[in-house]
Amino acid sequence: MCFYSQFVCSSRPMRFGIGLPCTMENKENARPYVLREDTDSDQSDGPILYRDDDTASDRAAKIARKESLSLKLALRPDRQDLINRNILHAQSDNERLESKEAIGAKLIRRLSMRPTAEELVERNILKTQTPAEEKKQKEEKKRYLLRKLSFRPTVEELKEKKIIRFNDYIEVTQAHDYDRRADKPWTRLTPKDKAAIRKELNEFKSSEMAVHEGSRHLTRY
Repeated sequence: MCFYSQFVCSSRPMRFGIGLPCTMENKENARPYVLREDTDSDQSDGPILYRDDDTASDRAAKIARKESLSLKLALRPDRQDLINRNILHAQSDNERLESKEAIGAKLIRRLSMRPTAEELVERNILKTQTPAEEKKQKEEKKRYLLRKLSFRPTVEELKEKKIIRFNDYIEVTQAHDYDRRADKPWTRLTPKDKAAIRKELNEFKSSEMAVHEGSRHLTRY
């Protein structure tokens, strides 16, 4: 009696097992072992899905995929654009191979004509110094040139030392504008003026004009 009361008043779920021994003779006719729980599972089942709803959602997804695919196909570039972008090759395999070989031969020929590193350094194309070293070298050259210019002689000193000749240094002075088209002043020179001019020219030639040794006997001074 106590066992029955405990069995009935218990709030735990009840499990019943009905089964037949699984032997070789009745293996196909044996009932499966079923576990049942007497619980209220209606609230935990969730929303009920119908077949019509699944079909409608599948149809909408297919339509969306078709629309996206048609949009992508509409935006797809044509064949000429793909050829221009070098994506689609318009040449055959043999033509591409010949083109690659020609380009390779041209590159090898150009590389053989490429100057060496020493030549690039001599041409001041390849730098061997860092920017800081180049800046320091420029400053040193600037100081050296300024020091040399501070000791540079004047034009008068160079003239006295006959370093600058009359045609090396041109001095421009203001002159009056005379109309000498009808005037012939050399016709009015006296013999004394002619002798003075000849003497000045001979002195100039003897002091500032270099004469070759083979032509010295032709001079008149």
